[in-house]
Amino acid sequence: MENCISFVPDNCPSSRNPIKRLKSRTLNFSLLALAAFLMLAASPAHASNLLVNPGFESSSGRVVPVGWTRFAPTNAQSPGNYWVEAPAHSGTVGWKQWGAAYAAGQTNVAGLSQSLSSAPGSIYQASGWMYTKSGDTLGTDCMTWVEVSFLGAGSQLLALYKSDNFTAAAGTDTWLQYPVTRVCDISAPLPPGDLNYPTYAVTGTVSQIVAPLGTTTIRYRYAYSQAGTSGGSANFDDALLNQISGPIPPVISGLFPVNMIFVNPSDGISFTASSPSGFTINNSAIHLIVNGVDVSGDLSISGPASSKTVTYDGLQSNLTYTASITVTDSFNFTASADTYFETTWVGIEPITYLWEAEDFDFDSGQYINNPDLCSVSGNPNCYFGKVGVEGIDEHNLNGGGSHQYRPDDLMATSVSGDYSRKNLSAAGRLDYRIDPFNFNEWVNYTRDWPNSTNWVIARLATDIGLSGTITLSRVNPDTSTTDLGTFTVANGRGWSTFDNVYLKDTNGFLANVVLNGKETLRVTSGGNLLPGFFMLVAAQVDLPRLSNLYPTGTRPFEFTNTLSFAVATTGASFPAGGIKVNLDGRDVSAGLVITGSASAKNVVYPGLLPNANHTAIITVTNSLGHGIGVTNHFDTFSETNYMVEAEDFDFDGGQFVGSWYPEAYLYLGATTNIDFQHSPFDSEGFLYRLDGIPEDKTHDSLRETFLSVGAFDYDLTWFGNGDWANYTRVYPTGNFYVYGRFSGLGGYSMYLDQIISGAGTTSQVTKRLGHWGTVGLGYSSYDWVPLTDDGLAAPAIVKLNGLSTLRIATTGNSNPNYFMLVPATDITLTAGRSGNNIVVSFPTQSGVIYRVFARDNLTTGNWSLLTTVVGDGTVKPVSDLATATGRFYKVVAP
Repeated sequence: MENCISFVPDNCPSSRNPIKRLKSRTLNFSLLALAAFLMLAASPAHASNLLVNPGFESSSGRVVPVGWTRFAPTNAQSPGNYWVEAPAHSGTVGWKQWGAAYAAGQTNVAGLSQSLSSAPGSIYQASGWMYTKSGDTLGTDCMTWVEVSFLGAGSQLLALYKSDNFTAAAGTDTWLQYPVTRVCDISAPLPPGDLNYPTYAVTGTVSQIVAPLGTTTIRYRYAYSQAGTSGGSANFDDALLNQISGPIPPVISGLFPVNMIFVNPSDGISFTASSPSGFTINNSAIHLIVNGVDVSGDLSISGPASSKTVTYDGLQSNLTYTASITVTDSFNFTASADTYFETTWVGIEPITYLWEAEDFDFDSGQYINNPDLCSVSGNPNCYFGKVGVEGIDEHNLNGGGSHQYRPDDLMATSVSGDYSRKNLSAAGRLDYRIDPFNFNEWVNYTRDWPNSTNWVIARLATDIGLSGTITLSRVNPDTSTTDLGTFTVANGRGWSTFDNVYLKDTNGFLANVVLNGKETLRVTSGGNLLPGFFMLVAAQVDLPRLSNLYPTGTRPFEFTNTLSFAVATTGASFPAGGIKVNLDGRDVSAGLVITGSASAKNVVYPGLLPNANHTAIITVTNSLGHGIGVTNHFDTFSETNYMVEAEDFDFDGGQFVGSWYPEAYLYLGATTNIDFQHSPFDSEGFLYRLDGIPEDKTHDSLRETFLSVGAFDYDLTWFGNGDWANYTRVYPTGNFYVYGRFSGLGGYSMYLDQIISGAGTTSQVTKRLGHWGTVGLGYSSYDWVPLTDDGLAAPAIVKLNGLSTLRIATTGNSNPNYFMLVPATDITLTAGRSGNNIVVSFPTQSGVIYRVFARDNLTTGNWSLLTTVVGDGTVKPVSDLATATGRFYKVVAP
């Protein structure tokens, strides 16, 4: 028996501009009223496709396409197993998808959907084109389909129709159209494969789909079902939802800007709101929200009753924007659209010249200074279809990849996935990139360059966590090259997430590149980076430049007791007081050791506390008054500190591995309510342990102890509210600060407890040792989180002495990687009275930042910060107003 599958709510809404048309009221018709409605209101729809961006041509890369919403199981892998790319049934790109979760023994369904307003009696036809590639064939236990469902005012399912299932058995490398003709019986759900998706039997076929009584919304969905870890992928294109009859929801068209960078603020926001059914759209029913502010009252609206042209002119320069549009017609049908864009010039200086990465030389050094943007061959002023000569215009090592922009060229070019730009949008052209761009491959760019001194910026992408370089050089008349600098990405954000990367010289300064007339520049791949385009901006040659900063803040465990950097300036000098450092909230500039010439200085701060977390704010101003500021978050922790891996919780009822090594707990089981407590999720999975709390490979920097043996590191995942895990160890003896290495989403809290009785049983008694609390930036972004009291300011000091069981507990929204013990140095305090004040004194180390806390009770309450002190090697006093009941003090560093 064939099944129908439906799921009413849509999870994981698109962050990139879903355009939706929804109905906001319920229509209740008797049969007589329905018949009258069909005669009077069934405006001819002329088989118009209601779907926005049905061929995915408005998007590219690893994005949720414009106009669509993605739905997926709660354990879907991040950042998402999908891509907008070739092949396409028509146009340039289509939707590619593969299994969402890869969880053994579980079925999951994920895909795309659009929801639109509808009314009872409206008639539709629907279909979609499907494909699977022979080199990446859809898995044996995987299938895709198209379904159309009708929902009521409360989002209840009223009717469901679907296509046949598409599987690999249908054939590979051939596009096949699948119409929606199967009727599902929603009155009798079958046992589900995916618990989130009710399944229904197919009971018949239809040639047209009719909205039933009570309909307010029609939903079109493309769905991909994966069983367990079955692999392969499927492609989808040219989605179709034709409305044959009935009132049609409003249409938002011509929206500008959409997913765009470098937007001129004077261009504003513009769109057209129209009703294909001729319903009136009142000006008051058009709403625009910009960066959370309702600016509907500032719109300029013109046009006839059923077709309005709308503009908004309140944009500012150098800002990022999100905008949401809602339009409602007189029939109470609604459409909405969202967009993201950046105005000039977010993150960079004004561009003086831009060239596309794919516009490299052809025909042995031929070039075009100001090429047209095109997507078809035959235009002599466009690089599309041009062919470079190996060893002269380019150097390619394998000829692999897609060749979408220059089909006959060895160098591969594909759709970039980056945001669009105004000129690309006006030309109706997608953005492209060189892909792949392998190590030691290169391309040349000859131009008649303007006479100028420039900074060069590359628009680059690489995979999450990867690093890479591209070198820019000048090609000399004898074909030798002179390096001008390097573009470096230290930590990529995804193959279709691009960053503006400045060219830097060997000292780490922004490279000043002088150009004058016809010259050839060459970019050479150092591996991993994909270029989209390059930009020239006017160099500020007299701006101070900072280099050789250490610690760098680019990775954890930069163990040192000094902060150092170099600064240089051109045509100026550094006056006294022109170099300042604020460390952990205190000005330590007086402690800087500065050497060098008037225009080039080496700076060292020798009082940096090792084995600590720090923030340094460096400001440098030259004699012309031009300055720069750099904020550096870094740590000086040692990898010799004692660490406990979150995934290595106790096993078999309180057992632990005495001599730990990476992956020591691989495949070990655990006992619930003794070793751990966890509330399971339907789609969770285990990559490391057999059971207990799920885990996944970490996105954090690997420590040397893992790198040296080629082992994997893991985070706990699905670590929800009320969950906990125990860690029995023979801990080192002493007093310790405890730092957690965690990732998370939004505000989250975790706790460290100690089992004081009942270890190894289900009757455990705990004592709270401290609180980890912070705001996470995402599950791939890791922070050091200090263990504190509940005030989240004063660090907790944990005393350990040999065999003990510690526990981490959570309120959810966090993925712990490990926690680390940092020895707490004893600081001797003396206290005395001076008039009405208590004076607390303590010895200091030169340059170290000390924090002084107080509270009124030794054992209860939170510690309050009194002040911070910069040590100078002497005994430092701190005064506090005396109280009648007495106070307690402690000093920590930092």
